[in-house]
Formats: sequence, C-alpha cells, structure tokens
Amino acid sequence: MRKMFIKIFSFAFILACVNLSAGEIKITYPYEGLSIPPVKKTFVFGNITPSTASLHINGKQIEVYKNGGFITYLPVSAGKFLFNCELFDGFATTYFSRSIEVRPSKRASLSSSVLRLEIISPSRDMRLRAHDWISVYALATPFKKAVFSIKGLTKKSQMNELPKGSGRYYGSYYIKSGDKIKNKKVKVKISGGKIKGTKQLYSQGSVTINNNIDMVEVSTDTAVLKNGVRGGYMMFPPMGVKMMVDGKIGSMYRIRLSDSDSAWISESKVSLLPENFPPPDTETGVIKLSKTDKGSMAGISIYGRVPYVVAEKEKSLTVKLYYTRIHSNWIIYDSSDTFIKNVNLRQAGANVAEINFEFNRTLWGYDIYYSTRNALIIEFREPPSFARKWPKPLKGLNIVIDPGHSAKREPPYDGAIGPMGIFEYEANLWLSEVLKADFEKLGAKIIMTRVGDENVPLRNRPKIAKESKGDIFISVHYNAIGEGKDPFDRARGHSLYFYHRHSMDFARAMHKSFIKNINLPDEGVRYGDYHVVRMTYMPAILLENAYMIYPEQEELACSPAFRKKLSATILKGTLDFLKVPNKPKRKIKRNKKKKRRGRR
Repeated sequence: MRKMFIKIFSFAFILACVNLSAGEIKITYPYEGLSIPPVKKTFVFGNITPSTASLHINGKQIEVYKNGGFITYLPVSAGKFLFNCELFDGFATTYFSRSIEVRPSKRASLSSSVLRLEIISPSRDMRLRAHDWISVYALATPFKKAVFSIKGLTKKSQMNELPKGSGRYYGSYYIKSGDKIKNKKVKVKISGGKIKGTKQLYSQGSVTINNNIDMVEVSTDTAVLKNGVRGGYMMFPPMGVKMMVDGKIGSMYRIRLSDSDSAWISESKVSLLPENFPPPDTETGVIKLSKTDKGSMAGISIYGRVPYVVAEKEKSLTVKLYYTRIHSNWIIYDSSDTFIKNVNLRQAGANVAEINFEFNRTLWGYDIYYSTRNALIIEFREPPSFARKWPKPLKGLNIVIDPGHSAKREPPYDGAIGPMGIFEYEANLWLSEVLKADFEKLGAKIIMTRVGDENVPLRNRPKIAKESKGDIFISVHYNAIGEGKDPFDRARGHSLYFYHRHSMDFARAMHKSFIKNINLPDEGVRYGDYHVVRMTYMPAILLENAYMIYPEQEELACSPAFRKKLSATILKGTLDFLKVPNKPKRKIKRNKKKKRRGRR
C-alpha cells in the first residue's frame, strides 16, 4: 500500500513539474492581422519561455538568444498566412499561431495565361494645360500589343512594354497649343500574341485640358509645398500667402511659382479665391537690419505675402521670393551688429527676387515669418555664448532633448518594438533621462519634449524647442527595418540624421564620437527628411542608437551600463561640436621623501 502511494505521489509530482514547465511563445511582430506588401519573405520576432527550449516556426528551427528573444526571416505566400509555432521544453510541446495578410502581387497575376489588363495611371482626375504630358501606365498580360486613346485628342497611340515580358506598358501624349477636352477617360486596349482576343478598359481618372489660372490662398499653418505630387518638401508657406494654380492631379494643386518653377500643394491646405482675382504681384521696400540677443534680424518691407524658399551656406543665406520685384532703395545697417557682413539683391527672373545675406561668423540657425505690418522677418542666429570653462563648461546653453515617439501599447505602435516586448518610446525616455542628468552636471539647461507617457504630437516637438529658445536639439531613437526586408542582409547598428546645412557639423562630430565609443556597426551620417530635424532655428540631429528588433541590441537598450556609455558618447560628440576644451587633468601631488645622507 505504501509503495502504491509513493508511486501515485511520484506520478502526480512529475505531472505538476510538467505543468509548471509548460513553455510560452510570444510573437511581438508581426502583430495579429497585420497586412504586409506582396513580399516573398518577411521577418518574425518575439520571445519564448524557457529560453533553452527548442522553437520551430513553419517547420524551421529558430535560433534563440540567451534571454529567450529571437528574430528570423521566413517565406510567406499571398493571402491569409499563418506562422505556426511549436515549442518543446523537454517535457511538453506548446503551440501558437499568428495570422497575417500578405497582399497579392499584381505582377504575379499578370504572368498567367489569362488575358488581363489593369490601368494604373491616370487613376485620378487631372487638369492639365498646353505643353504638359499625359502619362499612361498599365499592367497587362506580357508580350501583347497595347494602344491608348483619348476622345477628342488621340486615337490608338502606341504603348511600349518596358522591359519586354514585364507586363508593364507605358505611353504618353504631349499636349499641344489648342488642345482642349473636358473630363475624358483614357482607353487602353491590348491584343495580339499567343492568347487570342482583345481586352480594353477605361481609366479611373479623367483628363481635362485648359489654360485657366486660378488663385488660391494658404488657409492653415501646416501647409507644405512639394516638388511633386508625391515629392519631397520644398517650403512651408504661412497662412495668407497667395499663389497661382495652373493644374491639378487628384487632390493636389500644381502651383505656378514662375516661368520655370512649380510646386504641389494639397487642396485641403488652401482656399480658392474668387474668379478674376488679381494674380500675386509685389515688390520689396526698405530692408532694415538690427542686432538681437541671439544674433541679428532683417525686416524686409514687402507689399503682399508671397511664397519663398531659403538656400543656406556656412556663412550666407539666400531668400528667393516669388511673384516679387526688387525695389529696395535703402538697406539700413545697425552699427552695433557685428554678425551681418553684407546684403546684396538681384532680380533672378521676371517675377523672382533674390536677397543674399553674408555673415562674419558661422550661421547657427534662422527663423523666417511674416509680421502683421507688411514685412518679411528673418532672425539669424549666431553661435551661442556659454561658459566653456570646467567644471561647468555648458553653463548658459539650452539643450533640447527629444525622447522620440509617444506611449502606445496597442498596434499599430508609435515607433518600434523589440522581441522581448520593449517599446521604443520607453527605451528613448530611459536614455533621455540619463542624458538630461549628465548634461546638467556640465551646467546645461535641459528642455525635454516628453517626460513620461504623455502623448506629444510630432508637430509640437519643434515648437517646444523654439519656444524654449533651445540652442541645440537632440532627438533620441532606436531603429527598426521595413516590412519584408531581410534583417540579416547586412550588419546594422547606429546611424544619425540631419537636414539643414547648419546641422551638418553637429552630425559629423557626433558620428566621430559614436565610431570611437560604441561597438556596433556604423551606418554613417545621413541626410534625413524628418520633421524634427527640419527645424531651422538651431542645429538639430536625430540619433538611431541601435536596433530594437535584434535581441542583443534590445538587451543593450535595456542595460543601464550601455545607456551610460551612450550618454557619455553623446556628451563627447556635443562638446566636440561646440569646441569645448578638454577637461583639464587633475594634478596628482606626490610626497617626496627626504633622503638622509649617511656618514661615511
């Protein structure tokens, strides 16, 4: 009886151990139901418990890091796709599935033996004028003959398959003077080849051709002029700026800046002015210069709000004003101002004025805006004045630290997430807090754009920096990669970004410090069109300190020792950029023992 009891107890104990040791699988990315582009493979990462267990996903054994984190790169197929995970911990097997959606590839569907056609462009209504081009793009069965027609304009214009066998067909029509149509669709027809029959479709977007010019006025303080419908940023016109519109594609107006320059703006950012509203036309008046506590200021009298672009060099800045003529008979200098060296003007085109400012010292940053009194104001910042002496060399300097992203613990996340479930916004704040303390020890005043889990919109972060009169701006981040990319195709580590010329030296000094002190792969200094580094009023950089998606680097981001090392590296890069002398070495006093002379 006693033996039976012992056997039952032993069996129960073994069952309890099996239950206690049951493994756990967590997939932190991709999250459930994520829709990804049409790729052949994608990355998967997460963590397991215990870390010593054996993990397979879709039959492939996965290498697991010592803390249980893992990242792998696996094949996928179009449609609903499952990652089936299997974990064996030596006692029991745990199963877990993650479902995602892989969008179908259009090219793959066109390679079949069925006659297919899809018109990609024009997909939106467009209004064009003489001397524009109408571009037609279609996906169709490869090795066919394709033509397009536009009623009242052209019939059966040839389209070319480029490259051959790709199923991508291109055609174009040059709009001649006198061409006029209204709301006409483009018809594409394919025929010939091994598959018999023809197929034709009409475009989703229609074409209108006229030479009308409309007038619009910027109606928001978040307007952006781009160099193309999907192009990069050109300028940020303030409210009240009036512009000429000579075309439209979808919801984007084409702005006619001059005979040779154009830009694009969303129709939601402007309001149409009444018909026959006069075109913008203005001229410059007196230019008055004055000294400020941060550098210098120029007030340019101008009799209307017009769009402008700024070109910056190390010791000069040029403002290009559209719809403007030079008529400045006086430039008034300030005898107490030692920063602005010279101002010169030129008429760069029939309605384009250029004003060039030269400086005696390096331009630290600038701000440009319209005043309420018919003037364009430009504030020029010269290098800041601060202690430069140890032990508080940064006393008098305002440093803005921006812990990137905001708290969002449900997908889609704001920023990256790591295999162990660490959010980037958390890691950014942890490092920023160490940075704040270390900079303050050197005497700097620190302004944080975020101090906890509060939500700080991206557009507000540069505003905080400007309103706090920051001298430099450091945005703290950890990196990730795009969906479908191979996480093992190259070494990845730290990188940093800048946008304006006045931020380039800061970026280079910081990069040198990272190369010397951080033992991760170097991905270099990069120009980056990021909102927080586009600010003009101070040198601004964005740091990508490591990659959250790799278990080893996520572990580093959680390490107090690594954060301290990163902070020391960022401090060193900042001090080098600011040309702060090295900290003097402490003199060590040594007691010299007097030697007694012995008698002979």
